[in-house]
Amino acid sequence: MAGTGAVSVLYVDDEPEFADLVQYWLEGDDGEPALSVTLAEGVTEALDVLATESVDCVVSDYDMPGRDGLDLLDEIRERHSALPFVLFTARGGEETARDAFRAGVTDYMAKEGDPETIRLLAERVRNAVQGRRSAAGDTDGHLQYRAGLREIALDAATNLMSATPDELDTKVTFTLQTVAEFMDVGRAATYIGEETAYERAHDWTADDVDDPLPTRLDEDHHAEWLERTSRFETVQYGDPGTHPSAREVVEPRGRSGVVAPMLSSGFRVIGVTVFDDPAGRVWSDEEVDLIETVSELVTRAVERRRQQRQLRRQNERLEQFASVVSHDLRNPLAVADGWLDLARDGHEEGFDRVADALDRMEQLIDDVLTLARDGSDIGDTEPVAVEQVAREAWSRVDTRDAALAVESGGEVSADEGRLASVFENLFRNAVEHGGSGVEITVDDHDAGFYVADDGPGLPDGGSPELFEWGNTTEDDGAGLGLAIVSTVAEAHGWQVEATESADGGARFEFET
Repeated sequence: MAGTGAVSVLYVDDEPEFADLVQYWLEGDDGEPALSVTLAEGVTEALDVLATESVDCVVSDYDMPGRDGLDLLDEIRERHSALPFVLFTARGGEETARDAFRAGVTDYMAKEGDPETIRLLAERVRNAVQGRRSAAGDTDGHLQYRAGLREIALDAATNLMSATPDELDTKVTFTLQTVAEFMDVGRAATYIGEETAYERAHDWTADDVDDPLPTRLDEDHHAEWLERTSRFETVQYGDPGTHPSAREVVEPRGRSGVVAPMLSSGFRVIGVTVFDDPAGRVWSDEEVDLIETVSELVTRAVERRRQQRQLRRQNERLEQFASVVSHDLRNPLAVADGWLDLARDGHEEGFDRVADALDRMEQLIDDVLTLARDGSDIGDTEPVAVEQVAREAWSRVDTRDAALAVESGGEVSADEGRLASVFENLFRNAVEHGGSGVEITVDDHDAGFYVADDGPGLPDGGSPELFEWGNTTEDDGAGLGLAIVSTVAEAHGWQVEATESADGGARFEFET
């Protein structure tokens, strides 16, 4: 990071020619801060340098004659407990890395003699030194960087909290880009869905990165990520050393990143936020904290938009309720009032007409209450037998001379009461449109169950508008029955489709 001042490095290696090459590339690296390299050929010489010179970081080979790099680390820790120490070794493998970190190295890198490896070594040296300076109360570049991280978090909070529903997606993407560019990270994305699979909702990829993050996270490819985030844990992945203070660094190797859970206000993980660096950078604790903060801010914003849209739907429903109360209830009320006057004048048949009008009003009220209280709010679901629920619903509907054939032997996971309301409304709809002698069938199909009748069929062949409020062919109908069916199906996560039956009547297919 710019402005942190020159960094002095002690490089320890028993191969002088290789050491000269490393020194040349480290000091020629065009990053900031500048690196000044002193060479030592072994543990003894390195200790002599440390006794006489001020060093910001030690980079040491592992395999050296006499005493190895971890022996040098032991000596250094006795004298300089906080001095950053990077083990740079050709002895690869997880076991070597594990032993190194257990011994207390600050970082670990596989020893290669190419410019890209040395460039990464330089970056890790700078990160290690910045971490130490921060802990020691450095007032220069690292504190400025930390202040920048805090400013980024505040900007993200302001942008996301002020976003309208229509502009939220754009602002989330902009926030990902701003944070990633500030930290020099190549890719970032949010994923939203269920705990076993998340779909990419927002993403940003730097121009110099070939491919974005995947469109989907699932148990087949990201099982460890999903398992740990489901426990509200932040996942840090990459090569050993990419997250120096992490309790555990998981796969994949070869790149590094952070996966922060998106935890809803109801303590449910609704997704994750991922920042990924193809170059396998080293991450500081402050950067991980910022990503967790951004993930939380995005979660709050996404939840707020969901609540706003839900409130808008509720307001629309209230307007529809008002329409039903003000219009559809007026007709039977007027009928009842008129026949009541005739009954008072001695026409006793008027009482039967009044009773019919009151029954109609009661049915309208029940339908409205079903949508208001229960339509989109299902209780606990459990496996229920389709046949049993269908027959119980049949017994509660005035079916006149209609006939019911239940051929289903299957079960569905459902709220039994809400499923019963589906059957009741479909049976009532079939009788009202098909006449008292209509025959109704309930049976299974490949993806769920269906209800069919041999009545006159559906208007327009069964368009989606059938399920909208107020859609009815009855003169005194309120058009609520199929709206209830659609709403309850949606609350279960089912798909419902209206088609023509084999007998030319109506068929309602439920994909569960």
